[in-house]
Amino acid sequence: MARIILVHGACHGAWCWRDVIPALQAEGHEVTALDMPGRGGGVAGLTLADQTDTILSAYEGRAVLVGHSAGGFSISAAAEAAPERVSRLIFVTALLPVDGEVLGRKMQGLKGTRAPVPLVVAPDRLSYSFDLSSAGEALYNGVSPEGIDWALTQVCNEPSDPHREPIRVGAAFASVPKSYVICTEDRMIPAVDQEAMAAGLSDVVRIATGHSPFLSTPAELAGHLSRMAA
Repeated sequence: MARIILVHGACHGAWCWRDVIPALQAEGHEVTALDMPGRGGGVAGLTLADQTDTILSAYEGRAVLVGHSAGGFSISAAAEAAPERVSRLIFVTALLPVDGEVLGRKMQGLKGTRAPVPLVVAPDRLSYSFDLSSAGEALYNGVSPEGIDWALTQVCNEPSDPHREPIRVGAAFASVPKSYVICTEDRMIPAVDQEAMAAGLSDVVRIATGHSPFLSTPAELAGHLSRMAA
């Protein structure tokens, strides 16, 4: 069985994997869900290197890194820094970068139709969050009303600086095997854009759900992650 590190996306935390962790553990995997640095905002100067350090310091030896949404940049930076410590990258409706891309610009350049979810920038301009009055159905379509209500209470401010930084990935990143879980009903990262990012990968699966399969279809997602990790 595998050691699996779960990395959340923007404005989320380790909490979002609540329903996936026990399903993976039941299959015998060693599972750790992480909080990236700066949850809640107010921290200046954070970088992708800080995210890399958080990931690589969470385990010894090698692990499978799973990234959701913006977490695709986080796990990619870690793989570039230490490919010998990453046995596989799994992108869950996530941003799969190419060298020099900036996360914020990559989101703005997506081709598919996206839900209009305004961002709320903190007064110190060091972080942002989603406008929670309209974000629920965009972030969590397919999740139960109770699940949406719970998730919205957990959403926090996301540090802006790493999302303005060009990522550097090259041969080290390219050497790590990759898998992709496409969510066909995603309203944040449209399926057409996921398909484009996953093009060329040999291990791609599709789930008929929205942007947050860890809450809408946790058992199905865990099944795919378990197979990919093994």
